[in-house]
Amino acid sequence: MLAAVCFVILLLAAVVSVWPGDFSPGEELISPGAKDIAVSQEDTLYPTSDRLRFDGGPDVVYVYLRVEDFATYDDLEARVGRTSGTSALGLLLGGGELVVSNEGEDRLALSYSGASGVVKFAVRPGSGRRLPSGNYTVAVYAASGGASENSVVARKYFVVGARYG
Repeated sequence: MLAAVCFVILLLAAVVSVWPGDFSPGEELISPGAKDIAVSQEDTLYPTSDRLRFDGGPDVVYVYLRVEDFATYDDLEARVGRTSGTSALGLLLGGGELVVSNEGEDRLALSYSGASGVVKFAVRPGSGRRLPSGNYTVAVYAASGGASENSVVARKYFVVGARYG
């Protein structure tokens, strides 16, 4: 019994030691054609404000990427990642899959210099519940680049927190 307890303590210590602790909400605009990336619970053409924190586990968070004279406009896709400060048991029981979908038609106008407009993605829990608490990273890729680190257009970092009180 003592060996089992020691093993669990060592396992938890190992998980905590590799846990990312320096998460900071914000954004990275990597491609020169990417002009802004915003997140919101609003399902609109473009949100009136950009949020970095969502309390209470929303059903969906929309990610809006605004581009101007963007050369690689075909087949943009997004991927989401989440880290959480919950217990190891909570990760095993409640993490769940996250799904990112391209919402509707891209609102891009094409010209000789590239595409301009807005591309919208939706981040939803795969389980149909609410988004779990954690630190989220959404990366938008030019799919023609194979979704590698070299094809990243922009990244958005935001937090989903539990509602207290």
